[in-house]
Amino acid sequence: MWREIEGVKIALDRLFEIYVNGRLAATLVASPADLEDLAVGFLYAEGYIDSLDDVVEIKTGERAIYADIRGAAGPAKSLEECGGVEADPRRKLVEVSLTMDEVRSLASEFGRFTMPSVEPSLAMHTSALLNGEWLVAHDVSRHTAVLKLVGKAVRRGVRGGVVFTTGRASSDVVARSAAAGASVVVSIRGPLYSGVEIACRLGVTLVANVRGRGLVVLCDRGRIAGSLKA
Repeated sequence: MWREIEGVKIALDRLFEIYVNGRLAATLVASPADLEDLAVGFLYAEGYIDSLDDVVEIKTGERAIYADIRGAAGPAKSLEECGGVEADPRRKLVEVSLTMDEVRSLASEFGRFTMPSVEPSLAMHTSALLNGEWLVAHDVSRHTAVLKLVGKAVRRGVRGGVVFTTGRASSDVVARSAAAGASVVVSIRGPLYSGVEIACRLGVTLVANVRGRGLVVLCDRGRIAGSLKA
């Protein structure tokens, strides 16, 4: 996940190609770790599979990931885009309810898993899912960190909860969190219009700019008690 240069740990990033049933399905930039989580997260979030039972085999290489599934592969796509990502509306969200103080407290707890706390020299994003316990994923890309998180959840049979991210809340971050059943997405940073638009469309509550006591709640469905509706 990193190499040391002149005494400093530097995060590794590589361009990966994902092949589904022998056909190029996507290219993305990712850290060369937890690649099976990445593969499952991609397959599930992008609608190639409905469960792990649809996966026949996954193989990982230096620059490529190969997945054989029970189904057809779609057209190739780039996963570094901030907009234009949709989610399957048939996948229902798992409802949660929180107070504003709980959001702040959990965001502070999430901070313990982020790279400034774990390894400050590594320029990596962190995504986490809280559902009874924390699932955590790191990657150089916020887009790919969420895919790895979805993969971890699917492989462990976990659905729903609250997703936290150190990245901006773009449409792909929100949509892929929703694919995992998360009804609340919390971003330490600010939202993007594409993220707010798809959050409102999918019924996801988006909490952004969680720094200190300042935060904004968007597209709330009554899940955050004491919030000012935005």
